[in-house]
Amino acid sequence: MSENRELPPLRIRPRPSRVLAVFLLVTHGAALSVVVALPLDWYWRSGLAILVFTSLVNTIGTQVLFLVPWAGREAIWEPDGTWTLTLVSGKQVEARLLPSTFVTPGLLVLNLRCGRWRSCAMVLLPDTLDSDLLRRLRVRLRLWGTLDKSGTDASA
Repeated sequence: MSENRELPPLRIRPRPSRVLAVFLLVTHGAALSVVVALPLDWYWRSGLAILVFTSLVNTIGTQVLFLVPWAGREAIWEPDGTWTLTLVSGKQVEARLLPSTFVTPGLLVLNLRCGRWRSCAMVLLPDTLDSDLLRRLRVRLRLWGTLDKSGTDASA
């Protein structure tokens, strides 16, 4: 693995994604329409609708608009395999890439462990990053992936 030490660090700072925003609005809207159609008392439907709406606001705030302080705003992958995650609040935390990271040509989800109990996901679509950076990130993930090959998301 000495060849990857010669690579430059990858700085991943996604832009807001219109595709992800539309997907979230459509799926949460569909969930709300199902909640309204459920044969339940109004207070159960109201509670479920509040949960769906809260999920929408949280996901839009963390993955699309980067408004909430605990959302990951930028990730830097150093050549030695270490990750540094910068939160919206400006705080920098050491992170570790989890084996549950999802890589496909159209969608990339970076799952990072940020401390003992906290994890952070960055959803990356083709409209969030420069195509060259996205390609280099996918290649590097497929070649080296996580340095810890334990196969579990448990923290050390």
